[in-house]
Amino acid sequence: MVEAQVLSAAAPDGNESAPRRHPTLESLCSHLESILWGRAAERLLAAGTAADNGTGPRTLVLLPAWDWRLPAMEIGRKGRDHESGETLLMPVRLDWGGNDALVRVEGPEGPERPYRWTAHSMGWADTGDLNHLGERRPNNSQRAKNPSRVTSLNAIVSVGNYSAPGIHRYTVQGLHDLVRAGRQSQWQLLFSLEPFVTATVHKAHSAVSHEIGALTGRVQAVLHETGIEQVVNVMMVGETTVDSAEDASVSRLLEHCLRPDRFAKVDPLMYLSRNLRRDAEDHIRRAIGDPRIGPKVRRVAAQMPGATLEAIVAAYRLEHPQDKLSTARAQAALNVGSDPMARSVLIDPETNRGAR
Repeated sequence: MVEAQVLSAAAPDGNESAPRRHPTLESLCSHLESILWGRAAERLLAAGTAADNGTGPRTLVLLPAWDWRLPAMEIGRKGRDHESGETLLMPVRLDWGGNDALVRVEGPEGPERPYRWTAHSMGWADTGDLNHLGERRPNNSQRAKNPSRVTSLNAIVSVGNYSAPGIHRYTVQGLHDLVRAGRQSQWQLLFSLEPFVTATVHKAHSAVSHEIGALTGRVQAVLHETGIEQVVNVMMVGETTVDSAEDASVSRLLEHCLRPDRFAKVDPLMYLSRNLRRDAEDHIRRAIGDPRIGPKVRRVAAQMPGATLEAIVAAYRLEHPQDKLSTARAQAALNVGSDPMARSVLIDPETNRGAR
């Protein structure tokens, strides 16, 4: 009966075609889910939880980190296919009681109580219980392809959800496979983001160059190509100096993406986009000696043509007293300029790169 409910909930009515998942987000979320399963499996191995305790065969249950639903909030064009205009399914993060709870070990009698999930993202905020569903043994060919795979349970019952996530079951011997797959997914995801990070750094560089160029009326690159490449490298792999070590922006943001409460108001791709752009601008401004509040200082100065430095600082302090602007920082913001190697390079507005 439950199986029939699941199947009917997962299929569209009549001739209605099933919505597609957002393709980029599907790839991103699949990698994140694999990382989460791998880390949960690693903790089970470290704790010895999966060891044979003499009570009979034990099974791993992999619970999904994502449900795929039509968004319940306005997300603009991202929620629609660019060619057909059809609404796309978006990822809704599921919390089963913490990330470690995504991989469970069950005895022959199954779980003592239903697994409870909470969904909170894309405008959704609901919860429910997953009862223990009957096993469906795989055929021999499935066993041969994946000897650690036991069976796959049906999806979460969710009326109107055309693409509900599956609940997977494995033998406990599959823990090591999950750990390896999770680590592989982490590296694949990290390096797959490099082109995106590079494009983000170029856009941020263009924005900083235009903002600073507004003071002189001549927009030119603030960093040479080599400097831009250095920013990309720091964001991808971090930076270690004699005095300090800085974590890579990408690794740090991916760790945040694993938190079950991270996407209450934004999807993973938008979260990465916004924060990578912010980090890119911070790195670029740091490279040219521009204080973080530099744009605000220059906006105040632009409203006071011919004013002295002291007058600009006084006006700024009245408008932004919490920043506690010093004369030295104001001077740095007003004197910031291009890297000497980049001063002859103009920014191409079409490509966000230096014009040749």
